[in-house]
Amino acid sequence: MIQQEISIFIFLVILLAVIYWVAHLPYKWTVALFKTIPTLLFCYFLPSAFVSIGVIDISQCDLNGTLSKTLLPFCIFYFSLGLPLKQLKKIGKISLMIFFAGSIGVIIGGPISLWISHWFFPASFNAESYKGMATIAGSWIGGTANQMALNAIFNPSADELAKAVTVDVFFGETWLAILLFLIPFQAKINRFFKAKDASYMVEMDWEEHSTHKSFTFINLLYILGLGFGITQIGQILSGLLVGYGEGQPIFQFLNKSFWIFLMSTLFGITLGMSPLRKLYAQGGDVISTLFLYFIIASIGLKISISHLFSTPILLFTGFIWIAIHGLAIFVVGKWLKAPYHYMAIASQANVGGIASTSIVATAFSPRLTPMGIILALLGYAVGTYGGYLSALLMKWISVTY
Repeated sequence: MIQQEISIFIFLVILLAVIYWVAHLPYKWTVALFKTIPTLLFCYFLPSAFVSIGVIDISQCDLNGTLSKTLLPFCIFYFSLGLPLKQLKKIGKISLMIFFAGSIGVIIGGPISLWISHWFFPASFNAESYKGMATIAGSWIGGTANQMALNAIFNPSADELAKAVTVDVFFGETWLAILLFLIPFQAKINRFFKAKDASYMVEMDWEEHSTHKSFTFINLLYILGLGFGITQIGQILSGLLVGYGEGQPIFQFLNKSFWIFLMSTLFGITLGMSPLRKLYAQGGDVISTLFLYFIIASIGLKISISHLFSTPILLFTGFIWIAIHGLAIFVVGKWLKAPYHYMAIASQANVGGIASTSIVATAFSPRLTPMGIILALLGYAVGTYGGYLSALLMKWISVTY
């Protein structure tokens, strides 16, 4: 039995490597399996299976707590560092307005869907249900890093988190499929929306995201040194802010985790305007994504598969929620007379991440890929705080009704 924290961590690293090795095997059964079940779900739930059968014992350690405190601020920092502020002007105000309309749809969609579901199925929800749903809000505005940040802030139970992860992945993948399915009909959609500049493609020369990754010793050392240096500074400043805010009502909802992630985001955006930003494109993005999957696997240790679908009503809630997001996107798109590719890319930049947004953008034209990446990075920068606001509204719904 594996018990020591470092031994469990090494096991998870090996497990992730095996998952992705199998996922890339050129066999029909592997292609069909991982096309049906996203790889991310295996990263969440396979660690739980090893706990259930007794291979891993987590009773004497808190690996997820350790990784969340050390690696998650690192990830948030680098995803924020990658946001190219100078390029936001080039993608135009229409795409930004649609993006933020989608974000607002997620923020208000959470409490609305919770209220509707609670109205019809009051026995299926309690005053703590909003905590798991808060992680969905972070994911659907930003990405997995924001989801993990809100998990650290609100600490939902393992069962609530398992349900939230399932809803997030199921509806996230379904929504991606819908957006791609509608692409062949974009001409008809554009006529219905009376879209202006329906054939317009955002021309950008931003190619940083595809920069060759220089994983030299000194380059890797710089990336790790900067990331962990910012993490330590954030830990110190967040401790001071928590101490300052004690007893003050305005700070009662802001715990240490919130301040750490806020510091990481602000440092990332600020330093993103300096030459240090090149470290993101030179490998900081890859290392941050790798660290993020370590955190995902460590969370999986706590998830109980047996309780995964104990509240199927949450799927009903997720359907209403994603529908509100889609409605917000299309209503604002109709108002702005925007072409379908603006709406699809902006929506996926919310609900998905860089990879899936790039897929949607490239499906229209490779020239739109930089636009999709930049909007997805913007989602990483604002996702934690939009999700936090949605969580507070959901908490109000939970305790009121």
